[in-house]
Amino acid sequence: MPLRSTGYTQEEDRLLCQIYMEISQDPIKGVYQSSDRLWSRVLEAYEKEKNPTWSERSTKSIQCRIQTIEKVTKKLHACIKQCENRRPSGASSDDIFNQAKVMLMEDQRYKGGWKFDHVWNIIKNFEKFKDGDTSSRKISNPLNFGYISSESENPTPDSATQASPCLSSFSLNLDGDDDNIGGSPSQRPMGVKKSKLKRKIDDQTSIIINTLEEGNKQLLEQLKKTSAQRQHHLEIQSKNYALKELKADNKMLLQDLNSIEDPEIRAYVQAEKARILQKRNEEKQNQQAPSGSTSFGQYFNYLSRSGNELPDY
Repeated sequence: MPLRSTGYTQEEDRLLCQIYMEISQDPIKGVYQSSDRLWSRVLEAYEKEKNPTWSERSTKSIQCRIQTIEKVTKKLHACIKQCENRRPSGASSDDIFNQAKVMLMEDQRYKGGWKFDHVWNIIKNFEKFKDGDTSSRKISNPLNFGYISSESENPTPDSATQASPCLSSFSLNLDGDDDNIGGSPSQRPMGVKKSKLKRKIDDQTSIIINTLEEGNKQLLEQLKKTSAQRQHHLEIQSKNYALKELKADNKMLLQDLNSIEDPEIRAYVQAEKARILQKRNEEKQNQQAPSGSTSFGQYFNYLSRSGNELPDY
C-alpha cells in the first residue's frame, strides 16, 4: 500500500496556484491543450521552480490539491455573495470577508473553516475559482479521473441570487464554451480573450501589410522594366532619326549646283550645304579630331562666296 504524501506547505500552495493560473490562462495554448497536457505542464513547471527540499508530488497529487483549493474557494465566493446581498450597513470589504468565513464554517463539509488566506490574493480574482452556475443534475468531471460530485446542487433558501453555495468543484459546462479549461464552468478572464483577439488582429494586419509590400514591389519592378523599355525605344528612334538625317545631308551635299536652273532653289541648296558642312566641322572639333585631318572650312569658304566666285564643278 503506497505511503500517504506529506501535506502541502504554504509556499507550495502559492507556487502551485500561480503556475496553474498561468498555464490554464495561456492565450495561445490554453484552449487547445488536453486535460492530460494541462496537468503535465503544471507538474513540469512545478518541479522546475520548486525548492529542492520540498516533497515529490505526482500529477494526481497536485491535481487533487488544486481541486481542494478550488472547491473551498468557490464555496467562499458563494458565502461572500450572500453576505453582500444582505447589504450590511457600514460593513467594509474585510468585514464581509470575515462574515463569509464564519458562514463557511456553518457548512458541515467545511467545519475546519477557511485555510487558504496565504493564497487568497493570488486566486481571489481567478475566474475558474469563482462561484458559478451549475446544472440541476450530477455530472462527471473530465479532469478528475472519473470523480462524480456527491454534493447537493440545490440552491439554498437564503441565497439572493439562487446560486448554490455547494457547487460541484468541476462541473461540466453545458453552454458549449470552448474557452474553459480543467472542467471549470466559468468563462475565461476577459484579458485572455482580448489577448487572443489582439493576436488575431495583428496576424491579419501583418498579412495585409505583407500583401501591400509585395504588390508595391511588383509594381516598382514593372515600372523599372517599362522605363527601361521606353528608354531603349527612344534610343532606337534617336539612332534611326540620326541615320535618316545623315542620309539626307549626304544627298544634299551631292547635289550639283550647276544642274539647278532656279536661282532660289540653287541658293537654298547652297545654304544647306554650308549649314551641313559647318555642323560636321563643329562635330569634329568637339571630338578633338587630329590637327592633320581634313577640314571642311575651305569648302565652307567656297560656298559662302557669291555664285560667280564658286569654282567650276
